[in-house]
Amino acid sequence: MLNFSFVAIFSFILVYQNIIILNEETLILVCFITFCFLIHSKLSKSVHNNFEDQSISIKISVESSLNLLLKELLTNIKVQSNYKGLATDFKNLGDHFLKLSFSFLDRIPLQFMKSHKKIYPKKLSFTSRLEKQTTKLIALLISHKLAKIVSLKKFYAHNFKMNSFLCIDKVMLREYFGTI
Repeated sequence: MLNFSFVAIFSFILVYQNIIILNEETLILVCFITFCFLIHSKLSKSVHNNFEDQSISIKISVESSLNLLLKELLTNIKVQSNYKGLATDFKNLGDHFLKLSFSFLDRIPLQFMKSHKKIYPKKLSFTSRLEKQTTKLIALLISHKLAKIVSLKKFYAHNFKMNSFLCIDKVMLREYFGTI
C-alpha cells in the first residue's frame, strides 16, 4: 500500500510544477480517488470476508444439492431396475397363469365325467323309480275312473231305463257271453 503522505507530497509537487492544474474537477477526482483508496483500505477485509462467507454458503448449498441429486438419481436407477425386474416377473406370472389355466381346463372334462358317473346312475335310478310310481298312480287313477264310469253306467241303465243305456248294456252282456 502506498503511504498517504507520499501521495500527498507527490500531488503537491505536480501541482506546484503546473503539471496538474488544480481546479474543481481535479479536486473532485482527487477526493474520489482518496475516497476509493480509503474504502478499499478499510473495507477490503470485511468485503473479502463477506464474499468468502457467501462463497462457502453457496458451495455448501451446491454440494448439498448435488448430493440430493445423486441420491435421487441412484433411487431412480434402483426403481428402474426394479421395474425391469417387475416386468419380467409379470411376464413369468402371466406364463404360469396360462399354464395353470390350460391344465385346469384339461382337468375339467375329466372331473365332469367323474362327477356325472357318480350322479348319473343315481338320477337314472331315481327317474326309473319315479316312472314306476307314476305308472302305478296312473293305472290306479284310470281304474278308479273306470270303476266310477261302470257304476254310473249301471246306475243310469237300471234307474233311468233309457234306451241307449239299455242297448249298450245288452251289447256288453252279449259280448260277455261270447267270451265265456
